[in-house]
Amino acid sequence: MRYFLSLGSNINARANIKFAISELGKLLEDLEVSSIYQTPAEGFDGDDFLNLAAVGASELDFKSFNLCLKEIENVSGRDRAAPKFSARTLDIDIVLQIDDSDDIIFESEEIGKYQFVSKPLQELI
Repeated sequence: MRYFLSLGSNINARANIKFAISELGKLLEDLEVSSIYQTPAEGFDGDDFLNLAAVGASELDFKSFNLCLKEIENVSGRDRAAPKFSARTLDIDIVLQIDDSDDIIFESEEIGKYQFVSKPLQELI
């Protein structure tokens, strides 16, 4: 499986993005990352976000892989009680899952909704 991810942070953003890329390198084979984009907070007033996309291969199924991503977020200090649109130490979302036959297994609606997801992702597709 190839997983395409959207990453974002606006709390200690540079350090948290660096941490996330390092951890993803342990989970994904052939990890590639997009450029980093600075984008305004969406849905709330707050500091700008740093956003990027990443892609790599894993034998893990969607649920298991997603649990690993949530653990990376937790280690970064992610507040799970915070509202959906709020400041984040780290947010990592699976936006595409493609099988070995290049069939799309999962595609997030966030790709079409948010440029902070689609723009970095375009670099990797």
